[in-house]
Amino acid sequence: MNKDIVNNIIDSIDKSFNYKINNVDFFITAFTHKSISPTNNYERLEILGDAVLQLFITEMLFMKYPHISEGDITVMRQNLVKSDCLEKIYLSLDLRGIIEKVNNNLDGSRIASDILESILAAIYLDSDSQTIKKIINNIFQPLVSKSLLKKDSKSQLQEYLHSKKIPLPTYTSSKSSKKSFKYLVSCKIPQMNINEHMYSNKIKSTEQVLAQTILKKINEES
Repeated sequence: MNKDIVNNIIDSIDKSFNYKINNVDFFITAFTHKSISPTNNYERLEILGDAVLQLFITEMLFMKYPHISEGDITVMRQNLVKSDCLEKIYLSLDLRGIIEKVNNNLDGSRIASDILESILAAIYLDSDSQTIKKIINNIFQPLVSKSLLKKDSKSQLQEYLHSKKIPLPTYTSSKSSKKSFKYLVSCKIPQMNINEHMYSNKIKSTEQVLAQTILKKINEES
């Protein structure tokens, strides 16, 4: 890879996360889209980053709120790691230019949450658990408040259907026929003649978007 781009990656990670890279190869992979390299791209790191993020955010909430229930911790965590929250964090960091340079002007905002998770995984592999824990806490602590207890869209939809004695929605996912997306995610409620679907690279967050879309339609029709 071009030496200037490598130096830009090193500078960007230092500026965005206050972290000095040891092995830059982890980070080259973290920034690389599969259209550039089918075998050496961010997708595997993204899975690890998601797990690392879930662990340390759960620990942070567990320690900060010793008296809230496991259900409340789950709701707060989901609201912190949902795609639009991660995208806002991504946009606040010095990352967009690097993604475009590594991936031939690919619009990084479309894969913002994936890239952020892959970078956190790269830092985890490049350092140790205490370092990544500190970085995650520094990023997410300012976002933590009791307002995160607002239930997510899937839970709200479930409660609405339960109140109307309507069977719960069925969420399905299948392999996408579109190159830009990995999945076709669907939400069906046959009793209401509802069948929403969306192409995406993430299943869980897309299910939330579909539930939100359905709730909006229900509210507009009522």
